[in-house]
Amino acid sequence: MNIFNQNRTCSIFLACLYLVGSLGHYPGHAVEMPAEYYEVQEVLLPVGVSPEIGGLAFNSRGELVVLTRRSGILIGKPHLDPAQFEWRTFSEHSMHNPMGLLLESDHQLLIPQMAELTRVSDSDGDGEADEYEAVSTAWGVSGNYHETNAGPVPDGRGNWFVAIGTASHNGPTFDYVRGEFSRIGRRGRNYSAVSYKGWVVKITPNGDLIPWASGFRANNGIAMSPSGDLWVTDNQGDWRGTSPLYHVQKGHFYGHPSSLVWDDTFFPNNGDPLEFGVDRLNAMRTPAAVQLPHGLVCNSPAEPVFDTTGGKFGPFAGQMFLGDIAGRRIVRVMLEKVDGVYQGACVFLVEQSGLRGGNNRFAFSPSGDTLYVGQTYRGWGAPEEGLQRIVWKGVVPMEIQKMSLTQSGFDLTFTKPLSPQAATDASRFNVQSYRYGYGHQYGSPQLDKKDEVVQALSLSKDGRSVSLQLDGVQSGRIYQVDLGNMFSSDGLPVINTMICYTVNRLR
Repeated sequence: MNIFNQNRTCSIFLACLYLVGSLGHYPGHAVEMPAEYYEVQEVLLPVGVSPEIGGLAFNSRGELVVLTRRSGILIGKPHLDPAQFEWRTFSEHSMHNPMGLLLESDHQLLIPQMAELTRVSDSDGDGEADEYEAVSTAWGVSGNYHETNAGPVPDGRGNWFVAIGTASHNGPTFDYVRGEFSRIGRRGRNYSAVSYKGWVVKITPNGDLIPWASGFRANNGIAMSPSGDLWVTDNQGDWRGTSPLYHVQKGHFYGHPSSLVWDDTFFPNNGDPLEFGVDRLNAMRTPAAVQLPHGLVCNSPAEPVFDTTGGKFGPFAGQMFLGDIAGRRIVRVMLEKVDGVYQGACVFLVEQSGLRGGNNRFAFSPSGDTLYVGQTYRGWGAPEEGLQRIVWKGVVPMEIQKMSLTQSGFDLTFTKPLSPQAATDASRFNVQSYRYGYGHQYGSPQLDKKDEVVQALSLSKDGRSVSLQLDGVQSGRIYQVDLGNMFSSDGLPVINTMICYTVNRLR
């Protein structure tokens, strides 16, 4: 068994990392998270490990399982000192761009490679993997570098959901592919030349594939909520004005048309999906539950994770966190249903504060007070990769806890009572709204942007909630609130002062 005992400083590594420069910092909307609330710590991996992390999970022993792209699978025994983890090797084999990890047991893992869903097992109990089983090879493989797969997520009935990404025009397909090849599907900036690229699918225990939902582009993150709802993140690009977070439902289409060549209810009767027409595609698609404004909140969202710690990680229990691969931030998402449809707001959890970019995969510690962050870049920016953890220090920060839609505007609830003077001063609430376009173009600027007038304010009896009355709220728009000099009743300033709410339905 390969054993690593690492006990060295990270000063040289961090000094070199600092020279890389800042990535995607959005000035004016956030400040460094003080370490008295949430502290970002560097977890040292063994010497020689390439820290391109595609999956994290804790086993029943409280050990951290780390899936890497080129250094196999490691298992670490956590330590209060993040430089003192004890590491051992579970598998020395590199896998084909693995971007997910599900522990079936301490001795058995499920991993989505580009070409298959693989079960990795330690059958003799010696602590090292000795069996690699292809559970499913039911989707096509074109050889394009961009066709990554996220998951798997159990459906609660013995099956698993997998998010299958499209190919990119920046890379070719191979001369010989697995599965049927579609010349129609090969067209476009991001394309679906072989089966089920751009889909969320369900895989059965015997390896069969059930098509579930279509219309995705680069869906690098999939999760199931505690209530049983399936969620997927996607990335800004063609047919994506900004990065979306989707509530995934069976049979729905989520806007990227290339995948429709593998939908037998659409193709070939309706012809080439790229020639179907923007207006008709727009009428078909299910909009994002939450849009993540590009250049403001998130540039490349990855895996979502729900805070199921019951308050052990701070005052955001039940909310969703997701990473930004192209920036040094973790985004916090608060969801609500209006007229039976999900929508909600996004705000930073941590921005900068010693956090690297490449934030790709998450795992909460068994104690619940620590969130582990696995990082990888894979060519989208400077190589900021590795393993970090965010530790809640037990002190509640002054933050926007949630944002909710009302009939006349929005309610903002804070983690602490507000200063009555600041909370009733309309000049400290800067509200604007805008939308993003839909079409084949790569991304979209903010469209129809306008300033919204706060007509009235009211403070709740407990001092923690402010109701903003606006001159009407419209569906299909994002409402951005920027707070100016807002602070608690005991003088603490709000740390993250910008929040954006996506309105799909009105109350």
